[in-house]
Amino acid sequence: MPSEPKPSAAPPVGPAHPGKFPQEIIEFLASSGGHSLVIRGVAGSGKTTLALQIIEETSALHHSYYMSTRVSDLSLFSQFPWLTEKVQEGEILRARKVQVKKGEASPVEKILLGQHEEAGAPRAVRRTPRTALRQLEGTVATPEEETATATPEGEIVMAVGPMMPEIEMAYDIVDRSLPDKTLVVIDSIDALAERYAVSQARLISSLQKDLVEGAGTNVAYVLETPDPLLDYLGDGVVFLNLRALENRRIRELELLKLRGVPIHQPRYLYTLQGGRVRTFAYESPAMAPDGGPFRSIPDPSDKMASTGIGDLDALLGGGLRRGSVNLLELGRGASMAASATIEHALIQNFALHKRGVAWIPTKKTGADAARAELIASLSPETFDSYIRVLEPRMPSGPARKYAIALEGEDIATDLKWQTLSYALQHADRPYLVVLGFDTLESVYGDRVLDGLKDLLSALLNAGGVLLATATPSVHSTSRLADLAQTHVRIEKAAGVTVVFGEEPYTGACALVHEPENGGERRPRLIPIL
Repeated sequence: MPSEPKPSAAPPVGPAHPGKFPQEIIEFLASSGGHSLVIRGVAGSGKTTLALQIIEETSALHHSYYMSTRVSDLSLFSQFPWLTEKVQEGEILRARKVQVKKGEASPVEKILLGQHEEAGAPRAVRRTPRTALRQLEGTVATPEEETATATPEGEIVMAVGPMMPEIEMAYDIVDRSLPDKTLVVIDSIDALAERYAVSQARLISSLQKDLVEGAGTNVAYVLETPDPLLDYLGDGVVFLNLRALENRRIRELELLKLRGVPIHQPRYLYTLQGGRVRTFAYESPAMAPDGGPFRSIPDPSDKMASTGIGDLDALLGGGLRRGSVNLLELGRGASMAASATIEHALIQNFALHKRGVAWIPTKKTGADAARAELIASLSPETFDSYIRVLEPRMPSGPARKYAIALEGEDIATDLKWQTLSYALQHADRPYLVVLGFDTLESVYGDRVLDGLKDLLSALLNAGGVLLATATPSVHSTSRLADLAQTHVRIEKAAGVTVVFGEEPYTGACALVHEPENGGERRPRLIPIL
């Protein structure tokens, strides 16, 4: 799969999708000299997708040649629809099998081989060393193509074509591109070695000597086996793996070796959504840049309330049902900042709809600190009008409209429906009650849920919504899960926050922050497919 000729001037270095593909791989292939990259992984992990993605991400750096030994053109375009656009742009053209019989080469193949339709057109000047290739071809018993013709004297003459036509084509493309660099991707090296009855190691070694070391070419080898037996032959090694996280499949890309390039993030969570490899960098939701005021999302229906995160609404089948208990559970290793991201979006969305919110934050966060976290994206006037922070053992000082003191002795007395209704009397319904159960249990004890029966009954009868957040130390989690209409879990994988539904049951999604219209960085959930 060659690319159209590139200008000789050095193009800017950078991935096609910055922040969504490992920068280490880009730097490795962009560094001076030739480099070989081994791509291996378990079946179904996306090795071909990664190989094609590397071509796209480095299109500003290389001419490219993609050699597929297993997959047809039709199958490639079916699996990767975005390739059609790249073919039209001339960035990716898939080379077909070379035909050496006279007149049977396609126009693309004639260009690749220097066989222009004009009579006498010269072939590309060979500047790529072919010593190792010729030695390798000497071990191939049968040529790929041969034709027999008879002379006037009746003698039979055999015209033998290249022993390894696909590889010969790769060498010719490298010649034609010099002094510019070429990226050659062989998918897969196992199948190519099997076709010519040579060992994978010997085939890789030959290409390493001629193309990588001799011509400064970048070569990527796709291996069909996850075994590390050939890792020593590559300057770089990328391993793609599938594993289970709470019975959900997740994908991890591991950078095992990239010679000469520091590996800042050795393992990436990734998805194949849209037929592309998209990786996720380490990210703390608490560190997400402020993108301006929070914009509300309308309720999906008159029976459902939006979470303030469109992707989460879709994951839960339409948001949170009015008159429901909902559980947000953090797994071990997951950051409380991740739950706060979802919690804050829900609270802000309710407040922007002028609905009342009663809130006990996690980590015993005080009312002033809780308010400070939200007024950067929610106006102080809106916060003070519609949100009440319930603060156990509230410190002495001037009264604050947004803070309600809890005595901390008896939760049934402290959290009465009448008290909340009075505090939120100027707000619209349905009300939202957000309870951090780590805070509640630290104040009222492990059996805190028993003291909330009256409040829950009144809230749900009024069509209100309860969101309970539970950290790993909370004792009430299993009982809350029994009550909950929706149960969302937050875990950590490869340094990335992963969200999935237990009720309803869903696949895993990566929690990220990306700018939307107007520059707002609303939380997003990207399915790990």
